[in-house]
Amino acid sequence: MNNETTRSVDFVLTLLTVIHGSIASIMSTIVFFIIIYHQHNNRIKQEERITLILCANIYISIFLCSIILILLNIQTLLGDLYGLNFDSTSCVFLGYLNLIFIYTLYYGFTGQALYRLYRIVYSTYRWFHVYWLYIIAVPVQFIIACLIMCPLFFRHDIIYIPDLHQCFIPNHNTLGTIWMIVFMYGLPVFCLLVIHICITRYIHQQSTSQTIAVKRRQARDFVVIRRIIILNSILFILGVPGMILLVINYVTGNGLTLNYRITWFSFELSTIVLSILMIVMTPQLKTIVLSKWKRNRVIPIAAIAVVENSVQIRIPGTLQ
Repeated sequence: MNNETTRSVDFVLTLLTVIHGSIASIMSTIVFFIIIYHQHNNRIKQEERITLILCANIYISIFLCSIILILLNIQTLLGDLYGLNFDSTSCVFLGYLNLIFIYTLYYGFTGQALYRLYRIVYSTYRWFHVYWLYIIAVPVQFIIACLIMCPLFFRHDIIYIPDLHQCFIPNHNTLGTIWMIVFMYGLPVFCLLVIHICITRYIHQQSTSQTIAVKRRQARDFVVIRRIIILNSILFILGVPGMILLVINYVTGNGLTLNYRITWFSFELSTIVLSILMIVMTPQLKTIVLSKWKRNRVIPIAAIAVVENSVQIRIPGTLQ
């Protein structure tokens, strides 16, 4: 692949990343405000409230990830087109925020899985089912992300990459890359698998002593756990091509930034897919969004019907 073709591919991937990020941020914002509006204006069960607040946490994480990546990739576009240099402290801080928000997105799914674990295995511990516990957990999760990723910031592992025109961990930084992969990708996947195993073993051990109602509730929660694993797997799988290129670049010593561009492109694409699948796979959320959409379609038709009826009533009156 010659230099001209490489530059064209780099530019197209970055442009598509910005477009996908814009779509993901708009979708996540709409769904987030639908959830907040529904929570505020309706009397709903505590279980549904917790489920929705955990969904809202993921959507706000998708929004923040998308916004940061849009800003970073706009830098890349401007650098590719005009050769601008963005090497600054603010660029490094944006790279740090990028890592934090991606971390919170992955661990948002872990939080959902933990809630299902508490509902099934620790159902007698009532304080695990308190709504405000999960409200507090959202900022706590963000603080933990800042603390875990701060060594990368203070060790200067996040630096300006000239060919990418943005700040991130370079290919040759082995320690920084391993830290990122272990804590951002490896640990949440490991937690989900452990939670899945714990719930599976508990259900099999308790299968003979539970009532039918409890078994049905546990079955529903177990299905939700599997859906969470599927959603997290989508994020992980779509990041694999970039990771493979990262390993190839590290082994060969190649300094190309194509792996970063593919990673951001696939990540933003996955956030769009996640925004849709979250609605499809979460019954409470699906009901709210579909009812809102149907209401917006039905109201204009009903209004037209009222106007038509009023016209029909007035016409006979005027003729008399």
